[in-house]
Amino acid sequence: MTVQLEKVTELVKAFNALPRREVVPSELGPNEWYFDLRYVQLEPNPCHIVTLIQPQSLFVHMERLPVGLPNDCSGIAFFPETGKEAAPEVAKALLHAFVNTLGKNEVVGSRAPFAPWKLYCDDEELRAEVGEELRRLGVHPSELCQIAETTLYTCVFVEAAFMRSFEELKKSLGYTGNAAAGLLVPESISFPSFTEPDTPRAIGNVSLFDLCLKYVQEIANSRPPNPDDFDSKAMAATMRQDVLNLRQRVEEMHEAIVKTEADRGDPEAAFDYGLRLFLGVGCAHSRPLSRVYLIKALSSPSASDKLKATAHGVLLKWYSQATKDGTLRNRYMFTGAHHANVATVISRRITPRGTPPAPAVLGFLDNVRECHSPSNGLPQLHLLYKDAMKAMDEKNKRAKSERERMQQKRLKNPLRYRCATLGCGVEADTGKMLSRCSGNCDSDKKPSYCTRECQKADWKNHKPFCRPGAECSVIDDGTTSPDTVMSAGSSSKQGSGTIQIPITYADGSRMFLSSSTMDPQLLKEIRDLSINKERPRGCPSSIKFEIERVEL
Repeated sequence: MTVQLEKVTELVKAFNALPRREVVPSELGPNEWYFDLRYVQLEPNPCHIVTLIQPQSLFVHMERLPVGLPNDCSGIAFFPETGKEAAPEVAKALLHAFVNTLGKNEVVGSRAPFAPWKLYCDDEELRAEVGEELRRLGVHPSELCQIAETTLYTCVFVEAAFMRSFEELKKSLGYTGNAAAGLLVPESISFPSFTEPDTPRAIGNVSLFDLCLKYVQEIANSRPPNPDDFDSKAMAATMRQDVLNLRQRVEEMHEAIVKTEADRGDPEAAFDYGLRLFLGVGCAHSRPLSRVYLIKALSSPSASDKLKATAHGVLLKWYSQATKDGTLRNRYMFTGAHHANVATVISRRITPRGTPPAPAVLGFLDNVRECHSPSNGLPQLHLLYKDAMKAMDEKNKRAKSERERMQQKRLKNPLRYRCATLGCGVEADTGKMLSRCSGNCDSDKKPSYCTRECQKADWKNHKPFCRPGAECSVIDDGTTSPDTVMSAGSSSKQGSGTIQIPITYADGSRMFLSSSTMDPQLLKEIRDLSINKERPRGCPSSIKFEIERVEL
């Protein structure tokens, strides 16, 4: 019997009628139970669980969430970020366990359901919120709603008991051998440390146009690629029209209309509303609700594969932006990697052979690689998320091949692919992106420039050399980096027209910005805003930027 088939009031009534004693039915220990909330990352059906443990006997019981979730279904729909969000499901899981399961286990010496004498929990916020939820539901006696704090001594026994049960769970799902031995044991979730990041509106006044542009960019970054995505001119024209269409739709279809359609089961409307909520487009920003509707979209039987993959991709940003400091906690990493893996599988099914998954997928995996050391979860990705990690490996091979190709081109004609002006730093993956001096200097020694301003700035240096037979005027300032150039844009077609510029941070580390749609001046402005500042935590070695503004 599951909670889906019984009303919560009936569950509470059944729980309140259970016999309750100070010792467990076996009389071998106190009838006191520790509980916590954990995220079990094991594929193919990861989920959160409520763990109930009787410390003296080391008996462990797990309830998958949401309550009643079948073993062959994923539990990604439930992802609480606060104790208040978690409390309703956790409270139901506790009642469900005692009414339906624990009384039938011979380990605790019972053949009939029984109620606990006392409940413990180690997380302060979850303890308070679950107690309040039990009180709201009408659970009695009232002392069961006053959940006690766990002692350090008890926590030691609890962790030992859970580790043993987790090993059994891994074996039952086929995770064995040396690789499985390295799987991280799920930790008890602590809620007080959660701090929601600033929203676009909270950062400053953001116009509807700019929010619509972010909306369109998010879709372009998250959907399975198509050949037109590698044509920067075609993509810019399409994006411009998409922004105009979206702004008109937002003005005509107010929040209430979209929400009504989404609640009726329309997956396109659910996706639209979820992304609107996430960015605050035409409605108030709501991080929890945005995820609810994005999950509705990808879970709908009538949703297209393209929509499902795109929704999975958008959710990667949701997990990545969970905190102000950019920290990617383990359960966010694992759940995000699950979405990345599913998006990769769908993408391979609907795109031409050899097409990489969405930039959002590869970007998320890059972020994980930058943020996590090999001892902190990274090896598990290759075991749990094979499709996504294979796509990542293929991307890295393409990037390496492209770097080697570009290095060979530069060795043949190094002046053609970088701006000659001292301190500029702009490089390109094809000579057509830069203009050349039209003077009388030899063709193999002609300097190239990213803008007319750079050419004017370098004229004093180049003028004495602008004649036949003269030496090359280009000064090597040490910024050229052929081993890393264009690595951010390696998924684009070769020679597609990408420019790149380095940023040097206060600690001496460098990052490369690249784009096929932004002009050199704008990239240099971004660099100047970041130069000599602290490098953001988890910032990759290269980032590809596309259109940040569409001119109307």
